[in-house]
Parts: sequence; structure tokens; C-alpha cells
Amino acid sequence: MSELNILNNEAETGATTSGVCRRLRTKTSFNTYLGSPHFWEDGDSTTAVYWCIDTMGAAGPDDSFAHPHQCRQGRGCFRPRD
Repeated sequence: MSELNILNNEAETGATTSGVCRRLRTKTSFNTYLGSPHFWEDGDSTTAVYWCIDTMGAAGPDDSFAHPHQCRQGRGCFRPRD
């Protein structure tokens, strides 16, 4: 989701995005759902598959799962968004 679309969604719904690592990806991260209070960064999907763009796999460089609930501040390989 682009920064502009995130800001538009926040303004329309009051929702905010969470602080996941900038290297975490899922197919839904490339779609825009304006008006939806749900973001892929919340990790609430039961069908989403997540991967780390550093390893291109389901685990990050530290061999822990790539998932929005785990790819956050405090993890050794975490990189904040710019």
C-alpha cells in the first residue's frame, strides 16, 4: 500500500498501520482497499502467506517466522519504514 493510500485510508476510517518491518511482504500488501479498516500489517488474515524479502522465504535472517506479529521493533533483523 503506498504511503498516500495509507494516509487516505487513515483519514477515512480512523485506522492506523502498525510498525512491521519494511522487508515483510504478502500478496495483499500490493493492493489498496480504501475504506477498509483492515491492513495486511495487522496479520489478521487466516489465508495470507508472508515472506521476508531478504531471505525470500517464510523465515527472516534470524530463522524466525516472517509474520506481522513477529516482524516488529525489537527483533534483530527489524528495519523500520523510512
